[in-house]
Amino acid sequence: MRRAVAALGAAVVILGPATSAGAQDGSYGATVPMLDNVFQHQIVRVEPGATVGWLNEGRSLHDVVADDGAWSSERLGPDGEFEHTFTEPGVYAYHCSLHGSPGVGMRGLVVVGDVPLPGPTGDVGPGREPAPSGFAGTVHVPADFSTIQGAVDHAAPGGMVLVGAGVYRESVTVTVPYLTIRGMDRNRTIVDGEFERANGFQVIEADGVVIENITARNHLLNGFFWTGVFGYRGSYLTASNNGDYGIYAFASRYGQFDHSYASGSPDSGFSIGGCSPCDALVIDVEAEHNLIGFSGTNAGGNLAIVNSEWHDNAAGIVPNTLDSEPAAPQRDALIAGNHVHDNNYVGAPMETTEWAPAFGNGIIVAGGQANTIVGNLIEDQRIFGVVLIPMPDVSFWPTGENQVRDNIVRRSGIADLAIAAPSSGGDCFDGNEVDRTVPGGIEALFPCSGLRPNPAGGGSMAPWTVLGPRLLADLALPDHRDQPAAPDQAQMPGDPSAAPPAPAVPGGTVPQTYTIRAVGEIVPAPGPEVSKELTVLGMPIATSWWALLLGVYGYLLPLVLFAAWVAVAMWDLIRQESEAIAHRARWMAVVLAVPFAGPVIYFAFGRSPIPRELRLMLTAGGVVIYLAFVALGATFGG
Repeated sequence: MRRAVAALGAAVVILGPATSAGAQDGSYGATVPMLDNVFQHQIVRVEPGATVGWLNEGRSLHDVVADDGAWSSERLGPDGEFEHTFTEPGVYAYHCSLHGSPGVGMRGLVVVGDVPLPGPTGDVGPGREPAPSGFAGTVHVPADFSTIQGAVDHAAPGGMVLVGAGVYRESVTVTVPYLTIRGMDRNRTIVDGEFERANGFQVIEADGVVIENITARNHLLNGFFWTGVFGYRGSYLTASNNGDYGIYAFASRYGQFDHSYASGSPDSGFSIGGCSPCDALVIDVEAEHNLIGFSGTNAGGNLAIVNSEWHDNAAGIVPNTLDSEPAAPQRDALIAGNHVHDNNYVGAPMETTEWAPAFGNGIIVAGGQANTIVGNLIEDQRIFGVVLIPMPDVSFWPTGENQVRDNIVRRSGIADLAIAAPSSGGDCFDGNEVDRTVPGGIEALFPCSGLRPNPAGGGSMAPWTVLGPRLLADLALPDHRDQPAAPDQAQMPGDPSAAPPAPAVPGGTVPQTYTIRAVGEIVPAPGPEVSKELTVLGMPIATSWWALLLGVYGYLLPLVLFAAWVAVAMWDLIRQESEAIAHRARWMAVVLAVPFAGPVIYFAFGRSPIPRELRLMLTAGGVVIYLAFVALGATFGG
């Protein structure tokens, strides 16, 4: 998600998508960031012949040493790098000798080729490991084992680990399929990372694992994390003050998060990413005090985010497209029956101000396609209630075919609904209860039925100049360790020790069927309302006339340029009496019929008598001047 927010201003990563992996060869996770004091991707899987790199993104010295001594790096300071190529299939364990030892502390694995992970995992994956037909028994913590990890390692597929109340200072790795891990008391069965351990629970290539009625807090990375699995469920979970995501599934299919709470995450409270189709459901959850409430990078295909509350984050719900993760573009998610309000939290944990563009928005579709946003109550966002905006990455990902229908959106600071240019076409708005939109009359310009005035796309430049830059002064880069503690949450129903386990069986127990609540059933949020800002053409007059001048001129200049290009090209063709009428008529058709590029094509190839230097100034020079105004607006706009 991080690059997604910044942009608004075959190998598999087992423990999280790499932020610097190349998408061109399908290698996700070729780089392992080193933090203080953990390898961010503790397990990566690559093909034979792949090169894995390590990059020190912390402030302390680290090194990379093979457990068997076969290879090692020198000590690496901040921004130091090391690479090693793995030619043979196998499992290669390594550690940082300064902060760990073989199997202890700061350690990791590189899995090369199609070999099983170490530990009691089965041959998992679609159709390869059927769910056990019977219950495999319960292992108790602390009665049978003093640690959750010890109990997990001795449990059998189809069994349950039942964890008593207490604070467990550990990080739990799960490779046993169809295992249920359940706490006896959601608020007092706590896995605490003490800001020293990587993840609370990490489920790696183990299908059907269920974790429920437990809290995970204070980890360097994630609270609860499933990756590379076929079937998962997280229910009645609390994730607070973890250093990346709260509750997260990556490159996984057939899953569900329900009745859970996430706060204090500097990426997002809930996330499902890198799946198409996802066949996943997020329902009856709450996210607050995160950078993003829900982020869904390249996630879609029977993915539903419904009947949940997203409030007091920097931004609410953000489906987005990135080249650096699999399954681009993001498409086909349902966002319905949610209460999205007050996502203006200036105390949200974050690491750099490059994430500022997400601030103050309820729902952002960044480069997503064919999503449906319907029947939500969206209140009191400081910038936009719902905004559709392209995602510039290695590729340029415009929005398209998204439907925004039958929502109540009110008291947004700039506009309740907005669409940024360019879009690829098919985005539409219908039946929403709103006050102000960008561009104005958005439902008439982009209707979901009947004649569409903008069948090929369209949108406004205003969102580009409004999002983020003028808010940097408000953001103090708080740390996730300083976020408020999670309040007590509702327990799972019944007696946890008596309820039978229900492994996450794809197409069986997950995802469950659901009914979307009506928008009229959502209780409005109490508290202060966000006041609307005065705007001109969607640009706020909130700071200075200088900012308004830059914004409005930046907004109008592309329209002025295109009108000038067409007018000059047509005048030039009319006055060329030396050219045949048929020749001039053909070029007039190009100028008028080829969107945006028509006049530029003529100036380049149409034998225009206008001197070459003047043609360059009119076209390329105009674009450069426009970009300069956009940059000035972004720098001094607030």
